[in-house]
Amino acid sequence: MPTLKDVAREANVAPITVSRVVSGNGYVKPETAARVQQAIRRLGYTPNRAASSLVTGRTLSIGMVVPDVSYPFFTDIVLGAEVVASEHGYNLILCNTAENLARELTILNFLREARVDGVIMCSPRSEDTVLLPALALHRAFVLVNHPGLGTLGGCVRSNHLQGATLAVQHLVANARKHIAFMCGPERIPTAQERSRGYVHALKNANYPVDPSLIVPYTANLPAGMTSQGEWLQSVPAGSLEWNRIRSTLGSLGARALLTARPDVDGIICYSDQIAVGALQACQDLGRRVPEDVALVGSNDLPIASQVTPALTTLRIPTYEMGASAARLLLERLADRAPQNEIVLPHELIVRASAP
Repeated sequence: MPTLKDVAREANVAPITVSRVVSGNGYVKPETAARVQQAIRRLGYTPNRAASSLVTGRTLSIGMVVPDVSYPFFTDIVLGAEVVASEHGYNLILCNTAENLARELTILNFLREARVDGVIMCSPRSEDTVLLPALALHRAFVLVNHPGLGTLGGCVRSNHLQGATLAVQHLVANARKHIAFMCGPERIPTAQERSRGYVHALKNANYPVDPSLIVPYTANLPAGMTSQGEWLQSVPAGSLEWNRIRSTLGSLGARALLTARPDVDGIICYSDQIAVGALQACQDLGRRVPEDVALVGSNDLPIASQVTPALTTLRIPTYEMGASAARLLLERLADRAPQNEIVLPHELIVRASAP
């Protein structure tokens, strides 16, 4: 296997010159750099990343942690981050926690041992008191879809309060009188912000805030369970039952809501996944959508435009969230006094479920 010294001899330069070309650190005349690159290609030289990292203190790798790699919402975030990382010569190491709290910390420890240069963490499930000490051990980190932690790390998120407000305003404008809200997991900041947006928008529209129209996330789960992740872990991953759970979340809560409150004529859902379950409940109970009940989801997942009727939903710029997170992390690694938080807007996508 050719070495750095072999490349230096082939290009008739000093080894330090080859090192500068490979690492991108230090000035090399363009014509000399071109000669070195030609020698690298002729010999098929591959830099020893482990050795280089001992010299530079960098591995040119970024760890990215997501709670569910199969969920389309995170797929676009990962894609955006990977494209930006690659453009800057970094490799992205993708890690999936499978909604397991313990795995979050295990993975963060693994990434630290792997000497990644920084970490992008999407929608963490652990409490900040547990999460922050683990993240603080890394050179730099950026949170996605989670409130920022001051100057300790960067943050890229969407304005969920604004999104929920758009949904309520749309249903109010369509003369819906009894608008319910199906919540997300209570301990997740995104869910908390969307719930606040729903309440805030109702008050601004002079609608009463009726607690019986706010459906807790746990109403969609079997008794005793507190999260979909817990439910999914009770069955084999990828099995028929596993896929059924993922596709029907929301149906239990919506069925109970519509049975207890037949006057409900509008439902805003924390996610498209919950909205699809609510749509199923409406069909089971003979409630027409949108004639009897208007439905609004969130995230604009592919399924939102595939069901019948297609879902009105809130679109979040997920690709840009991932790209922004990678750029923000690279700025922090370069010590370039970056901004601490980037907030992206929602967009209401009107379809047949709530025209």
